[in-house]
Amino acid sequence: MKRTTITRSRFIIFIRSWRGNTAGLLLVFLVLLFFSCKDDAAIVGFPKDARLKSYFVDIPLNPSVIKFGAILTRNGPNDKLARIMVGKYNDPNLGNIEVKGFANIAPPSVTITPTSTSVPDSLILSLNLDFYYYGNPDSTQQHLEVYKVLDTIQPSSGYYSTTAITYGLKPIGEAHFSVKPSDWADALVLNADTDTANNVHQIVRVKLSPAFASELLSDMISNPSLFQDINPFIGKYKGLAFVMKNGDKIVGINPVFTGTSPTSRNSRMRLYYSDAGVQSQADFPIYYTNNYSIGITFPGVSFSTITSDLSATPLSGIADFTDFKPSDNHMYVQSGTGIVTKLDLTRFYQFADTMDNVMFNSAEVVLNNVGNSVVPGTVQLRVLDSTNHFRSPFVDTLVSGVITTTLDPYMGKIPTALQPAPTSSNAVDVRADQGSIIAVSTDKIIGKVFITEFIQQVYKYKRDKRRVKALAIMPAESEFQKSVSSFTLDPNIVLRIYYTRPIIKIR
Repeated sequence: MKRTTITRSRFIIFIRSWRGNTAGLLLVFLVLLFFSCKDDAAIVGFPKDARLKSYFVDIPLNPSVIKFGAILTRNGPNDKLARIMVGKYNDPNLGNIEVKGFANIAPPSVTITPTSTSVPDSLILSLNLDFYYYGNPDSTQQHLEVYKVLDTIQPSSGYYSTTAITYGLKPIGEAHFSVKPSDWADALVLNADTDTANNVHQIVRVKLSPAFASELLSDMISNPSLFQDINPFIGKYKGLAFVMKNGDKIVGINPVFTGTSPTSRNSRMRLYYSDAGVQSQADFPIYYTNNYSIGITFPGVSFSTITSDLSATPLSGIADFTDFKPSDNHMYVQSGTGIVTKLDLTRFYQFADTMDNVMFNSAEVVLNNVGNSVVPGTVQLRVLDSTNHFRSPFVDTLVSGVITTTLDPYMGKIPTALQPAPTSSNAVDVRADQGSIIAVSTDKIIGKVFITEFIQQVYKYKRDKRRVKALAIMPAESEFQKSVSSFTLDPNIVLRIYYTRPIIKIR
């Protein structure tokens, strides 16, 4: 057998390579100190309590993909995010997706009365892009077409990703514009800070048909009351449809403006007309305006419809609200199309049933994002019910023979762990340690979602028949409704729990 030879001179050379023997001895001391420590408490100087012992466990969450039906995409005056989307993209994992935008036209915010001798010059539609995009990461050209809507868009109605709405056969205008993702990323950073002087804007201008311009001007001259009564106005001028004829991206249009009327940097339609060589203009916002001439508020509606073809993807065959395992064994989440990843808490309760007198030090859902698409900026955990719908914070109860809606008693037990979502969704969110809305890191990694308080509370009421049994990991509600961003997850999703138990000695 060959014997191992130790060459002492090599060790001496190693020591001498340090800046003096003092530094080398200090290093050896620190290394010995580090490896002599048995737990974190010893490192930070706290005495270890012999009656307590710390553990950790990874609990598989048996993920699956579920698909919701219609997603509310209508923009409202009080929404945190208002966006009209338009575009198309062939996603390598989620198939062909096409998004069309629709919007009311609002009458001018002030009364305008052109003379009978006025003539139209042009009608220009300006669309303020909000620098959101999804699709091809390269710089490419997009070809946008604008159509007249043929169905009245009613301000009192809800509009969804699946809403069927008809528009004209021929476009009334078109435009080409470029999308350079690197520049758009810079613009988002500049526009997010408090310095408004450095804000960046990209306006797509579309020249609309002369016939449409003539029609508007003719009504302004001969039928001015039409522009002061909302219902007849939207009954005749039903709105605009935005359709991407050619392109490889889905982009966002910002329909919001501030002030009494839109400016050149806002989305709006502007009619130019002349009388005796003097040019005038009338602005028609496409989202929200105050008609001060009659003192009423017109909540102009805008929304997006989304068509997704999953037939040639790992999600082929998925049905709404049904647990599904993709053929490639990955998990998927996508806004707009209603695709979320479900996390099953069954094994957590199996673990909890074997444990008493447990204190949870930390609990985290460990996620590994393995995709390369444009991910949403925020995510959340939302409670699911037994039918894979969002669980409502309310239940029906009988009071004096009358069915009444009241707060779910289970929620009342653990208010620090759960909270009602925005009223538009009638759902329940998990209060994660970072807050209900969790920001995705700048390098687009989902990583970990800490839910320590939630786990502590559901453990406390683990034997309650109304306990939370499943969660959905999904984009935060505003993005879920107003984007088509997605991410792909490794299926090995676990609930990692660090916990402490007392050591009981029987004498």
